[in-house]
Amino acid sequence: MDVEIYPLDKVVIDGVQICLGAEQTVVETAIGKGQPEGKRCYYYNCNMAIDYSADKKVEFIEFLGGIDGYLHPQIYGVSVFDTYAEELVKILTQKNNGKVDDSEQGYSFAFLNISVGVYRETRPSDVEEMIEEMKADGISTDNNEDVENEMRKANHWATIGIGVAGYYQQ
Repeated sequence: MDVEIYPLDKVVIDGVQICLGAEQTVVETAIGKGQPEGKRCYYYNCNMAIDYSADKKVEFIEFLGGIDGYLHPQIYGVSVFDTYAEELVKILTQKNNGKVDDSEQGYSFAFLNISVGVYRETRPSDVEEMIEEMKADGISTDNNEDVENEMRKANHWATIGIGVAGYYQQ
């Protein structure tokens, strides 16, 4: 599927627009009913979620599949989940042109001016620490699929979300 993210505005999935601020009924007409969980509904086999406000309008859209998901959204001309995490942070920082909330020590970043957030469960330094612990315990890390998979995930974002203006400042 072709997925494009336009911060502060919309996402476009195979030509179908889902706009921030749109009525839930409009979204459901365009892409079907989601799986509801509180104010959040999941779509595309839980690879995308939309949070609705109390008045049933889109306030946040999040892509959840990461590098192994089947939705690979693009933002500013790059594939979010296929681009190395640090490279995407550089691009988003430049486009944000202002304060970035990096208080989560590399696990997540919120780009306040463009209302974009990214998240991952682990960082490369966490995996490197795990490797050192494994070596200290006498466990070989050479050609270890678990280690390679963890490092692959650590080098890429697991989620990206966009919100209405001011979403990350709430």
